[in-house]
Amino acid sequence: MVAESNANVDVEAQEAGKTQNNQEDVDFETAISLTGYGKFNYLLNLVTIPAACSTVFDTTTMSYILPSAECDLNLSNLNKGILNAMVYAGMISSALVWGFLSDTLGRRKLLLVGYFLLTFLMVASSFSQAFWILAVFKFIGGFVSCGPFAVLLAYLAEFNSSHQRPRAMMMVGIFTSVAIICVPALAWALIPQPWSWSFFGGYITYNSWRMFIAVSALPSLLAGCGIWFFDESPKFLMSCGRREEALSVFRRVYSINTGNPPETYPVKSLREEKSIGTSVLSTDAPSNSVLTLLKLGAEQMKPFFHKPYIGKALLVFTIQFGGLWAMNTIRLWLPQLFAIVEEYSIVNENEYGNATLCEMLASRTGPKVIINESLILVDEPCVPVQIGDSMYIYSMIVGFTTSVFNLSASSVINCIGKKKILVLGYALNCFCVIGMYWCNSMEVLLVVASLFIGSGSMSSNALMSVVVDLFPTSLRTMAVSITMMTGRIGALTGNITFPVFLGISCAMPFFLIGAISLVCSVLTFLLPRTTGKALE
Repeated sequence: MVAESNANVDVEAQEAGKTQNNQEDVDFETAISLTGYGKFNYLLNLVTIPAACSTVFDTTTMSYILPSAECDLNLSNLNKGILNAMVYAGMISSALVWGFLSDTLGRRKLLLVGYFLLTFLMVASSFSQAFWILAVFKFIGGFVSCGPFAVLLAYLAEFNSSHQRPRAMMMVGIFTSVAIICVPALAWALIPQPWSWSFFGGYITYNSWRMFIAVSALPSLLAGCGIWFFDESPKFLMSCGRREEALSVFRRVYSINTGNPPETYPVKSLREEKSIGTSVLSTDAPSNSVLTLLKLGAEQMKPFFHKPYIGKALLVFTIQFGGLWAMNTIRLWLPQLFAIVEEYSIVNENEYGNATLCEMLASRTGPKVIINESLILVDEPCVPVQIGDSMYIYSMIVGFTTSVFNLSASSVINCIGKKKILVLGYALNCFCVIGMYWCNSMEVLLVVASLFIGSGSMSSNALMSVVVDLFPTSLRTMAVSITMMTGRIGALTGNITFPVFLGISCAMPFFLIGAISLVCSVLTFLLPRTTGKALE
């Protein structure tokens, strides 16, 4: 299969070379298309697998350690919500920084620094002995992980022609879906193990859930090591005026893809590309660079607050905020819910099947302080959650269902239409999350949770496709960035408020998330009809 593809690439490149042999002042799109598609792209896709997985591992690992770490770190429900949310807080705070550094220092350098630094942070966080230490590490980890993923998308796009670019972006989505299944599988392999070591006279304890956090850094390490063998993005090099270096990269890619000598690459010189951000470096003082960056950012955001874009912008930002508030809150709390229901089925075997989810949750509220008859504060001993295999198996099923939803939606989205998928997806979210309130078994919870997470993920991806269509090329990147940002703010808000509302009334968070999902479904009716082309 690969040999056949390489043969086709060789023929296409040779035919293109006949028409453009010794061509000078070639633009980027022509230059990258003449390199073909072959071994180089397959190797880059191979490195993309751990790179795409690393962000999922960083944002999801907390939800699987919470049942086991509850007693070790003396976690309340609010503490658990904060741990789930801290990674999003870090991502929100770093978006502007990474975008600036990527356009000034280069893609490859940022990817190397980002993935190796994320590896270190995840391994270091596994030694955390207190809640606040782990929370700080998760915030810093979120700050770091936001950058590599965004830069990775740009890096991939700039090593693929316009014809192959959609396929490359689709592959990232597939790899991310695989990661959602791999996280609970890894947790299942490590967390139930009885491993425990003590160091420095018991001051530091290292057990199985901490080992899981450390091993979760493996995708970041593999991504960093893989990127080490690749060149800087030729698009970035051209935008910096380093056209000879860019030409050398094109020649290497061409040689790897076709098997021909680099000197047979049919382009002899490259056209000057418009700068993508290096002009900020032209100022003398670093403070001026930051100030210029902020001014440029403000100028880019200004159109979203004026006609004709303000209405569409506020609409998609609101829908994404509510949609990810709902989806990521339940997604990150789901392993904890599975663990509590599974424990209840073990401890209360006779009553299992008759109790609602809220009654099961009431049996496990985490470490607490009670007042005895003499009005003296007494710490109630923390009893670890009895975790079986079901929590991990069911979490993998949810991940698999999510992948099926996304793959199915990508196949039928053009036939059904984005608006219908959004309306149906958010409406299904509403019914499923309210249905959780009456769940009385693991199996029922699995069904409604799978439908909820699957439809929520599908709706989020469909909305991003709508955003691309709604805004012209000059505003598209900023629109996507702000939409992602509002979604992360929603996820942060949801994970912190979920345990607070749960403490007030068990029904409140489920019905609130249901109401938010219903509002999102209604708001999608107001979206303009799109045809796949931006409104220029």
